[in-house]
Amino acid sequence: MGTSFVCITDRQAGDEPGFWMFDAVLELWLRLLSLHLPEPTDAGDNVATNEIRSRWLLASRGYFQGCVPHEMPFACSSADGKKVVRAAIDSLLMSLNQSDVPMDCETLNLLGIERGMFTTPIDRQVLRDVGYAFLDLLDGKIHDTAAATNVMPGSLPYQRSTG
Repeated sequence: MGTSFVCITDRQAGDEPGFWMFDAVLELWLRLLSLHLPEPTDAGDNVATNEIRSRWLLASRGYFQGCVPHEMPFACSSADGKKVVRAAIDSLLMSLNQSDVPMDCETLNLLGIERGMFTTPIDRQVLRDVGYAFLDLLDGKIHDTAAATNVMPGSLPYQRSTG
């Protein structure tokens, strides 16, 4: 099972803030998140949103084990992009919070993620933790770099940052 480092900058100096995630959880998160992006309201509106959606759908197919191209630097390269990403996260978290029933593997296998099949239900809290970590990353509350593994949303319980 591969892991990928999630950050929102393109510095690639090794000191950018972020966190590691298991690829399978990241792919599921990106697939669901892409479905919660706002829809365009008129012709030409949200061109960047459509590009983010396309990139996240590709990244979540299961092709990139060990280096999932989460495209957060692209998606968060502008204030409008960050706003769209935050809206998608808020929408997905709202949906996840509507129930505590685990997400069944038969339904998850319909999402078109090609690498492997889900064989066990996914606890919604796992995805909530991922969402809160993404929000904390957007808010500049995560300071760990790729050298640290103490924050791994989706595999370790996530404690929200306070600053």
